[in-house]
Amino acid sequence: MRPESELRSLISRSQKDGFQALFQQYYGYVYAVVWNCIRSVGSHEDAEECVNDIFIEVFRQFDEIEPGKLHGYIGTVAKRRAINCFHRLTVKPQPISIEEQSLQTLAAKDSVEQDYDKAALRQVLLDQIRMLGEPDATIIMMKYFYDAAPDRIAKTVGMKQPAVRKRLSRAMKRLRDLLEKNGYTMNGGDG
Repeated sequence: MRPESELRSLISRSQKDGFQALFQQYYGYVYAVVWNCIRSVGSHEDAEECVNDIFIEVFRQFDEIEPGKLHGYIGTVAKRRAINCFHRLTVKPQPISIEEQSLQTLAAKDSVEQDYDKAALRQVLLDQIRMLGEPDATIIMMKYFYDAAPDRIAKTVGMKQPAVRKRLSRAMKRLRDLLEKNGYTMNGGDG
């Protein structure tokens, strides 16, 4: 197993060779994380697709990964993506049953428009959070979507609590800037 510094040096000389070496070194680990999570609901093809998505994210965010944190970062992305894959594979569309009362609710134009607007805004917000990269996206998601305690967030992303607070503050500022750049405003504090 190559040390991280050697991988980083190889990547700086040749991204293609370096990323290929990184992929070969971490493939077994990432596949094991994914397969362990989805084996009861997915196929090997599902696992391969998830593994590819993980490495794409790692390669895209590589320059943002702090030196010495590569293994932990890959593990965090692998676990998060594997859980997302598990949920995607286990959620089955439910048949829709329309009753008279439901039709009356659907007919209320304001309700449909408001629900659509909320869903659209939520999707924009999630997309912008994902654009922050890791570990910022995970920190924000755990804090604001899952109401996770600071110690749990710190443990999940492999950082100390003060570092998580600082990352959260900076990530929220970047999120505000991204949203404003796209014509949205964000109310409230960061934490």
